[in-house]
Amino acid sequence: MIIKSVNITKNNIELTKPFSYFLATLKYLPYAMIKINMDNGIMGYGEASFGWDTTGEMQDGGMEIFNSIIKPILKNKKIESISDIENILVEVNKYVYGNTALKAGLEFALLDALGKFKNKPVYKLFGGIKNDYIIPQKVFSFEENNFEKLKKEIDGLKKQGVSYFKFKAGGNVDHLVEIFNKFLKIDSDYSFIIDVNQGWENSKKAVKMIRKLEKFNIAWIEQPIYHADFEGLAEIRKQTKIPIMADESCHNILDLENLYLRKSIDMINIKLAKCGGMIEAKKMIDFCDKHGIGYMLGDMLQSSLGTAANLHAATLGNFISYDLTVPNKIKNDLFSGLIFDGSRVYIPKSYGLGVTKK
Repeated sequence: MIIKSVNITKNNIELTKPFSYFLATLKYLPYAMIKINMDNGIMGYGEASFGWDTTGEMQDGGMEIFNSIIKPILKNKKIESISDIENILVEVNKYVYGNTALKAGLEFALLDALGKFKNKPVYKLFGGIKNDYIIPQKVFSFEENNFEKLKKEIDGLKKQGVSYFKFKAGGNVDHLVEIFNKFLKIDSDYSFIIDVNQGWENSKKAVKMIRKLEKFNIAWIEQPIYHADFEGLAEIRKQTKIPIMADESCHNILDLENLYLRKSIDMINIKLAKCGGMIEAKKMIDFCDKHGIGYMLGDMLQSSLGTAANLHAATLGNFISYDLTVPNKIKNDLFSGLIFDGSRVYIPKSYGLGVTKK
């Protein structure tokens, strides 16, 4: 099948309530939707999840790059295999540096079309491990500090099989220490993740914050310091037994190799928008499996379209945990078809990405 036409449109996704972390408070997501029309009538959709603080991309800039540079490259391209899609992405990379969220959205649209052409869900195109469902971790904004409310929600989610509870951390952890102390008095079995989003400035401050947390059951600490400070991450690892995960520091396979050689990480957060899509993510997964590095699957807050892509990616490796956007976070979702049952999120079985445009 041949690409007949492509277009990109703004997709401003409203959140049901603002979501806060160290770098920003988000009220809506300035994303873009990519649509590819094939000569046989098949349509493929992809979501470009722009994040200026993570990938350096903005909505208007991404759309301009797509229309002026990427769109001509796609004209009349044949799509009949994963290799065809990989070849297109290699060509795009020759002309466009970075812009990984945009490239991921393009890859999703191409994979969606290919899956529909082959009468297969996307995960089967990759030979992914078939899981019926996954159970994502629960993420709390750092502004949420009502203990009774948190305990009730966490206890309910534990009964549904949720294992990990992630708390976004600001520049100080004293309010989290207060909350965790209350949990500790009740039961030492509660397991928490601290996601700092680069908020602790340097290794010296980070170690000071970590010392306050070491008596709790902390599964790992995610991105404690500035993303470019690989040496600082290595120094933190030397001074704590709590595993250290890289997120903003680890975009692609080159970052991963660098972090590993510097002994800066125990774990990484793989996000499709950071690395450029599932093809690149699989390279990172294979490297982690070879070298004993733990990895989770993150998201950027998504519509059902982006979440569907993440669900297919979830079958590509043995992820320790998952971030996924649940429907009650999104007001104006343009896609449907995902199945949620309590905390279970089911891998789409329909052809392509498995969601339908409303």
